[in-house]
Amino acid sequence: MEAAEAPRSGGWSDPRLSGIAHRGFLGRLSHELIEELTRTARSAYYPKGTILGPATDRGPALVVSGMLRYFLSAGDGRQMTIRYMGPGDLVGSLGNNDANLKTHAEVLQPAVLLNLDIRDVRSLAARRPAFAEALLDETVSRVRTAYRTLSASAFMAVRSRVARDLGERAKISGTPLRPGLHLEVTQQALADATGSVREVVARALRELREENVIGPLGDGVTILDFDALDRIGAV
Repeated sequence: MEAAEAPRSGGWSDPRLSGIAHRGFLGRLSHELIEELTRTARSAYYPKGTILGPATDRGPALVVSGMLRYFLSAGDGRQMTIRYMGPGDLVGSLGNNDANLKTHAEVLQPAVLLNLDIRDVRSLAARRPAFAEALLDETVSRVRTAYRTLSASAFMAVRSRVARDLGERAKISGTPLRPGLHLEVTQQALADATGSVREVVARALRELREENVIGPLGDGVTILDFDALDRIGAV
C-alpha cells in the first residue's frame, strides 16, 4: 500500500517533533542533531494495516505518531514480533537487508513517518561522532531486544509470551500504565505476535483472566495488574 503524503516536511520547527524529542531514538539526540537529521525528510501518512517491508524498502524513517511492530515471518505464515515502535523511534536501518530474511513492519495504529534520505543520514554519521554513537547505541539496543524475544520464544510458555507482548504494547502506547488500560488487540494478533496459534492464545488469556491479571475477555484486552503481568512475562 502506498503512503499518502502528509502536508509538512521534517524539521525542528515542526511542533510534532518537539513533543516527542525525549522519546525513543530521538531521545538520544540533541535538538541540533534532530534538526540536521530531519532537514530533508519527507513526511508521509500510513493507514492501519499497512505493511512496510522488508523493514523497510525505503530506508530509515522516524515515527512521528502511531504504532508499528517489527516482525519476522516464516514460509508457512507464522510470525514473531521482535519489537514495537512508537513516536520518536527509528524504523529501518542503514545497512543492506538480507534477502533471505523476511522482516517487515506493520502499522498497528495510523502512523505518520518522516522518511529520511539515507545519504544524508550516512553523511551526518560521518561528520558528527555524537550521531554515530547514537546509531551504535540504537543497534545494540535492538540486538538486546531481539535476544530477549528469541529467548522468550525458545524457553517461555505461551502464557508468559502473551503477558510479555501485552506489556510491550502497553508501554509503547505512551498511555500511563494504570489498572484498567485497554488495548485494542485481537487473539489472532497476539498469536501472530508470539509465534503461536489463536486457540492456544485464547487459553492463555483465560488463565490470565482467572488470575485477575486482565479483565473480562471481549473486544480487546484490559490490563488490571501490571506488576503481575511483568512477573509472568519476565524473560
